[in-house]
This record gives sequence, C-alpha cells and structure tokens, in this order.
Amino acid sequence: MMLVAALIFGLNYLVGRWVTGDVQPYVLGFIRWTAGAIILLPFAWNHIRNDIDLINSNRKLLGLAGFLMPFMGAGVTYVALNYTDAVNAGVIQTSMPVMIVLLSWIFLRERTAGVQWLGLIVAIGGVIYMVARGNPSTLLTFSFNTGDAILIFCNLGLAGYAVAVKLLPKNLHPLSLITVVCAVGAACHLPFFIYELFSGQAVIWGVKALVSLVFVAIFPSVFAILLWNFAIDRIGPSRAGIYMYLVPVYAAVFAVPFLGESIGVYHVVGAALIIAGVTLSGRQAKEV
Repeated sequence: MMLVAALIFGLNYLVGRWVTGDVQPYVLGFIRWTAGAIILLPFAWNHIRNDIDLINSNRKLLGLAGFLMPFMGAGVTYVALNYTDAVNAGVIQTSMPVMIVLLSWIFLRERTAGVQWLGLIVAIGGVIYMVARGNPSTLLTFSFNTGDAILIFCNLGLAGYAVAVKLLPKNLHPLSLITVVCAVGAACHLPFFIYELFSGQAVIWGVKALVSLVFVAIFPSVFAILLWNFAIDRIGPSRAGIYMYLVPVYAAVFAVPFLGESIGVYHVVGAALIIAGVTLSGRQAKEV
C-alpha cells in the first residue's frame, strides 16, 4: 500500500508539470479536492453524523487543516510546477518530516534534542542547496528558481497540517476528517478557481486535460491518502515515513523519459543531505 501511495504522490508532480499551460493550477486543485469530497461523502456520511459534535467543536482547527494541506500544501504546488521541475518537487518534499519537528517545537513545545537540531540543520542545508541549484551565489543575488521557493512554502503547509492534526480529538473518525478537509480545501480554492475561469482560457480541452483532471480527482486526493492511512495503521508512522523517500525516485523515473527533465549533481547532493537530516531527527525523536 505504501509503495502504491508513494507512486501516486510522485506521479502527481509529474501530471502537474505535464499539464502546465493546458489546465490552470487552481482549476486542477479545485477539481481535485471537490471530486475527493464528493467521492468520499457516501462512505463517510454515517461517520460524519456520529462525529458532528466533534466537528463543530473543532471547526476552527479543521478549517486550518483544510487550508494547510489541500490548499497551501497541495494546491499551490500546481502553481510552483509552472516554474520548476517535477524532480525538484519530489526531492524538496522529502524535507517535510524535519519541518514537522521544527513546527512541533515552535507550536506544541515538543522536546527537541541536540541530534534533532543537527538533523534539522543538515536537512535545511540540503533544501537550500537544491534551491540554489548547487550554486550558493544565486541566493545572494536572489536569482533562485521561483517554483523551488514556492515548494518550500508548500512543504510548510503540509508540515503544519501534520501538527494541526495532532491537536484534533483521537476519536474523530479518519473518514470524517479527510472528507471535511477535502471540502474545506475545495472551498479555499473556489475564489481562485472563479478568477481563473473568468480571466482567460482556464482549460484547453483535450486528452491531456481530461487525463490530468481524472487522475487528480481520483488518485492523489482519495486513493493515495486512504492507502497511506491504512498502511500507517498497520506498519506505524516511522516505517511509513521511510517510503516518502521513494516519491522523488518515482518522479525522476517518469519525469526524465516523459518530460525530458534531467537529474543534476545538485539533485543527488540535496537529496542525500535531506535524507541524512531526516534520519538523524527521526531517530532521536523516537528515543525522546
């Protein structure tokens, strides 16, 4: 299940990059989360009815979660993919665990030990090296890739979502949570979706647009997340997190032949630093 989920997340970057110019980014995001909510609703309806009091009492936190993951973390990624490669997106996403550690320390006051700080520094160094494309002088001249910078912002959204979910009641059913989050995410996309509809040609209809819209509506928004949640329940979050390292691998395997992207030395060095940093912070987190 984790192998398939990681494959879908990797392909999501590929599709987002592939369809650039044919489907506007917020149209892609709105369709993804609206379809996700509609598909999940029949399965989640009874659970939502049972959890309605919990949902109402935690509506602000659920609203924040719906903004952080579907919109800031996932939706804006489609904007970033207009400016950067799918391979870059996959590599930068692997830094999410250390961002979770950092945000948990800031907002949840979770204990952060010395080795964790070392891991944070190493992983962030890897991200900076990636954004600089192996040339630190680009940071000083502010000539780094805009899409890479946006992806860091998106990663903070995904990490913030993980922190927000920690604060929700444990007895809130997973299907209730994901359905509400999808619905909030769709609502956050709505004004930008309307703007794109009226500002020009939002969709150039053809095979590429249809395939992309069907893919994001079914696979990354519903299928991959359900597989991810079921797998975490069976093998635990620590083992599950390791599979995230496959996302850039899958993205590269398909992006190189199908999109003509290339893998540079900075990809390898940046990914190695990020993975080393995540490993250091994760090991110490389990001991604490």
